[in-house]
Amino acid sequence: MGRRIGVIGVVLAALVVGLLVPATASAIRLAPVAGGFDDLTQVTAPRRGDTAGVLYVVEQEGQIFRRRSGSNSLFLDIRGRVDLGGERGLLSMAFDPAYGTNRFFYVYYTDNNGAIRVARFRANAASTGTIPGSGKIILRVGHPGASNHNGGQLAFAANGRLYAATGDGGGGCDSEGPNAQNLRSRLGKLLSVNPRNLGAGWRIEGYGLRNPWRFSFDRANGRLYIGDVGQGSQEEVDTRRAGLLGGKRENYGWNVYEGRLFNPCGNTRLNRTGPLVRPVSVYSHAAGRCSITGGFVYRGRAINWLRGSYVFADYCTGEIWRIRVNSDGRRVVGRRLLRDAPFNVTSFGEGVRGALYVVDQSGSIYRLAA
Repeated sequence: MGRRIGVIGVVLAALVVGLLVPATASAIRLAPVAGGFDDLTQVTAPRRGDTAGVLYVVEQEGQIFRRRSGSNSLFLDIRGRVDLGGERGLLSMAFDPAYGTNRFFYVYYTDNNGAIRVARFRANAASTGTIPGSGKIILRVGHPGASNHNGGQLAFAANGRLYAATGDGGGGCDSEGPNAQNLRSRLGKLLSVNPRNLGAGWRIEGYGLRNPWRFSFDRANGRLYIGDVGQGSQEEVDTRRAGLLGGKRENYGWNVYEGRLFNPCGNTRLNRTGPLVRPVSVYSHAAGRCSITGGFVYRGRAINWLRGSYVFADYCTGEIWRIRVNSDGRRVVGRRLLRDAPFNVTSFGEGVRGALYVVDQSGSIYRLAA
């Protein structure tokens, strides 16, 4: 009886949420925050250790700007180290959870040879710039052949580990390997390292990824969300609860599966070392859609009905959606359109208090507002 009441409660809660949440293309407003940047890839902020309201803006060519009170100052410039073009460049940054004391931050970029690199830098005492010569390479993954599918995201999990997501090496059907199902390759993987013990090295947390351009952890419960870019048919969202991270390596299916479809590439077999993770949500390439831009679970204060929903977008159409999942990872409320943005959505970003930002590749930043 208790079980049935619990199930009914979940169903009723889902129905109530579905009735309260707008389902039109104007359910949210995009409030302008900043503009005038070049080829934006990310906007972010440290959880602690810096002035409230400060944002860090990442440009693909290799610069990071610190934005405070409406003005921008150069925080890091590694343009000489970055190979820029197409899907290559400076792709993301992440702040150490102890940034307020150690001032460490990490960047993910493609070097002049096309290899994926993760480097650690240290900010100055005022957190207004980077200490010259403080850079230390902590990961290098060769990327031979094609220039696309570089992955690009860095993020810290609640367990304190730094996570990085790599693409499969590019080309169609994982043709540069195949790598995604191959545990001897670091391409097409979700990797992690303990930043307090870099000597222990990186480990593979998940595999079977095509191009996980953006992933994130829910700041409230640590749940992982991955937006994995599809090939020609489906884009997908994958999710795992925090308690499953660090256990068995999860297999996200590529290139045997694309989304929920059996993939006709036929050049590899499913590696059954880890459990197969099925997407919690997919969408097709209909109506000009082409590439998922993964986002965040909204934990801000400005839009009450959106709190707890995972927000993501399609790069080509600018459509911004949300889904909502329960603690077991089962979809409770399906994909709903929040806004049809008139630009290419490159990335999302979180503010210190959970505000959610949207990045326009051409150089503007917006904040999700009611």
